[in-house]
Amino acid sequence: MPDDGGGPIARRRATDRPPDGPGAFPLPLVVAGFGGLALVRVLPYLLGGPGFFVDDWRNLARLDTVGWLRSAEASRFASRPGAWAVETVLYPVLRDHPVWWVIVLAALATAVAAVLYLLLCRFTTPVVALAVVTLWLLLPNHTSLRTFANTAPMTVGLLLLVVSIVLMDDGRLVLGALVAAAGGLCYEVMLIPALGALVAIHLWRGEGTRRAASRAAGVVVVTGLLMLIHPTYRPGSAHRGSPAVIPAAHFASGLTPDPTIARILAATSVLGIGLGVARYAKGDREVGGGPWLIVCGLATIALGVAAFALKWPTEVRGQADRSFVVSSVGAALAWVGIARVLLERSRGALGAAALALLVVLASANATYQRDWVESAQGARQMLEGVQCRFGDEVPVDLGVGPQVPSPGGVRSLHQFFLADASRVTLGRPLTFDLVETEEAWRDRPANRQLTWDELIATRCDR
Repeated sequence: MPDDGGGPIARRRATDRPPDGPGAFPLPLVVAGFGGLALVRVLPYLLGGPGFFVDDWRNLARLDTVGWLRSAEASRFASRPGAWAVETVLYPVLRDHPVWWVIVLAALATAVAAVLYLLLCRFTTPVVALAVVTLWLLLPNHTSLRTFANTAPMTVGLLLLVVSIVLMDDGRLVLGALVAAAGGLCYEVMLIPALGALVAIHLWRGEGTRRAASRAAGVVVVTGLLMLIHPTYRPGSAHRGSPAVIPAAHFASGLTPDPTIARILAATSVLGIGLGVARYAKGDREVGGGPWLIVCGLATIALGVAAFALKWPTEVRGQADRSFVVSSVGAALAWVGIARVLLERSRGALGAAALALLVVLASANATYQRDWVESAQGARQMLEGVQCRFGDEVPVDLGVGPQVPSPGGVRSLHQFFLADASRVTLGRPLTFDLVETEEAWRDRPANRQLTWDELIATRCDR
């Protein structure tokens, strides 16, 4: 269908829908499929042994020290009130049961997938919508959202963002903006995409009056300004991130740990995006077509990472990939568009490419989730090793090093959370030093040094 002049996000008219139509797939079956896929995706983590990481320890420890109502810290309320609310509900309910946390995170991902599918079906066919959402569920460039309990508010924020866009597309701009603002209070990254969606829907779709659009924009902008007051959002000099992380996370090493495959994916994406953008510029703007998907995907990535312009992520995987909560959706849109641009004339080639990509993503998911298992289990075993060796008399000048392990960019412990982690794991707080640098390790007396490997290997019957 050629572009009807409604712009890149113009919705298909009901009479323009292709033969497979909006009812091609029963919604309950689609949602059940998303839920099953979300659980299958985290099987390596569930089978390997899930656990907790950094901020989780503080929230879990506070359940016993200050009670459930204050389990999320007051500073969290000041910086991200929505996140504070989500944590105040979830941590007292799920407590220190990591398997249940993984199941809840999968359920939240399923909810996002279901609403995202309904949203995409407004603009393209159910087949394309299903492909995009399925790919988003499988992409490993946001693994932390499936394994790290403390990211639950971010997924809730994404859910609210998608719901807000649905409401805006129904013409309820102010209500949509209020829902988007709630998502922004969970994670501020949601606000810029919400504002972009509002502008696009009002200008190109013609939804809502100018007055309603102005009020809705004011809600989003004021929420963003209120969030900026907190020092959390001021760029620090110690931050060493780079914008080069963004394309790598969405089109190369964020999707596979294999450098050769990453280069192949990068080259494929450059070719596909180049052809797609060129075709779009020449007027090939069919809604749901390859060029349209690529342009929308790139726009979603840009809006999703815009909040990090002064504070770029440092890595493409590990805990840093929570930064891609919104932009990962853009990556799914872009990759489906790339596939359509390069292979739309050959269903056989398209099927073979989809199968190959599925194998690559399955392998990457297993590898990245092993990093999370190794980090979680390593922290627990280290703490148990300290207790085995020293019992109730742990030397306060003991140093455990030479550095805190961070497999694949996943770090379970920090000195700041050590007492909380030991309280949750062992039932009592321990005090010793987690050595961070080689210099600090060399300066410490040998009789006050123990390596992580030594402690992990420690076994006792205490």
